[in-house]
Parts: sequence; structure tokens; C-alpha cells
Amino acid sequence: MKNFKTAVLENKEVAKNIFKIKFKAEQFVNEVKPGQFIEVLCAGESAPFLRRPFGIHGIDKKSGTSEILIKKLGRGTEILSFLKKGDALDIVGPLGNGFELTNAKTHFVAGGGMGIAPLLFLARELKNQNKNLKIFLAARSAGELPCVEEFRKLGEVIISTDDGSLGEKCLINTPLERALKTIKDAAVYACGPHAMLRCIAELGVKYKAKTQVSLEEKMACGFGVCQGCAVEVKNKDTKYKMVCKDGPVFNAEDIAWP
Repeated sequence: MKNFKTAVLENKEVAKNIFKIKFKAEQFVNEVKPGQFIEVLCAGESAPFLRRPFGIHGIDKKSGTSEILIKKLGRGTEILSFLKKGDALDIVGPLGNGFELTNAKTHFVAGGGMGIAPLLFLARELKNQNKNLKIFLAARSAGELPCVEEFRKLGEVIISTDDGSLGEKCLINTPLERALKTIKDAAVYACGPHAMLRCIAELGVKYKAKTQVSLEEKMACGFGVCQGCAVEVKNKDTKYKMVCKDGPVFNAEDIAWP
């Protein structure tokens, strides 16, 4: 983990209120793993006191750069959405534990909403290792689904939207279950809302697919001190773990889903 200041190289809107920020990151590109995250300071007038966590969207070791996706929702992300080339970023990271790449025959990557953000980095890593890859993406509508073409360069992409404006009108678990029924020896890597992840966790148990989930939680400190991101787990020694420190990636069967 490092705390450093760097420069914004690019900031562009890639979907409705969703921005991709590219920045210099020589400090961690050679050590960061898919699923890890950074904490970003939202500097400026009336800026929030706490940093904002973002999963690593992509890295380029040759250029020493990294990317995050942000969705403009509150004051903090609004400040970040206005950043321009050359503006400073104050970063802490990389933080947390990432995905464990398994030796399964087929690898399913499933992202819902902004849970898609850390999965491009993961999908690229799986592709680099010549893994058989299927990608499931879901959002409320086509306009809220970023980076589809980038995912299509890596493998087959199956899309579902709540309103049917792109792909199948259904929840992500519908096409994922169809695939799990026909493909044995599969691993599932998922990120998105808790309700979605719970459904995917149940599918993993049902079809005996090792399933890892990256939990989305509000994180204040990013390294387990404030204990504001506790999640209940199935563990005889401790009832709770911290998403920022012990996760954000967990084996789905270890979570005590509400």
C-alpha cells in the first residue's frame, strides 16, 4: 500500500454519468491484482472529508498507467468527474485482496451496474492466461452499460438489461444459469449489488462452481481501522470481516447472505 500523488492523463464520459479516468501509476502497476482497489481524495471547495474507493478498471505496465471507472452520484464523484488532463490525484493503494484465478475449464465473469468496473482488468488477465472466458454484463438500460466493446475483444459477451434496451430483458442470473447448466468445471467471478451476488452465490452452490464475489461497500479508511464496512461471514472464529481489508473479494460460500 502506498500514498502518492499523480497526474490525470484522460477523463472521458463512457456512459451516462460514468467516467473513465486514466492516470500515471508507476507506483503500483507491477504489483496490483484484479479485484484490488484504491482510495481517492476528492479535493476542492466543499469536498467531502473521506476518500472514495474505486476498483482498478485497468492497467498498462508498459506505460505505467491505470484506470478507474466512476459514476457521478454525490459531491465526491462529481468533483472527480470534472477532472482534466494534468490535474492532480491523491491516491492510497492498492488495497484489499483480489480474485484468485483458478484452474477451471471455463471462467464466467459476471458484472452488474458499476460492478462491471473491476472486471475488465480481471477479464484481461484471464485472457492473457489463455483461459476459456464468457462474460455476463447487466445494467438497468443500454445507456448505463459502459465498456461493452472492450469486453467483446476478450471473449463472448452476454448482455441483459432491466428494460430490454440491450440484450435480453432479464436479470443476470438467468443467462448465467443457462450457461452453468451446460458447462461443467466452471469458475464464477462476480461483482455488483448484494442481491445479485446472493443469487449468483446460490447458483454456484447449485452447480458446484467455485464462485468468488467482490462486495460493494462504503469504505471510509480502506484498511480496516474504522470497521465501517463489516460483512457477516460463516466463520467459527469471527462473525464479521472487513470488506476493505479481508476482501473486497470473498469466496461466495463464506458470506452469511442476509
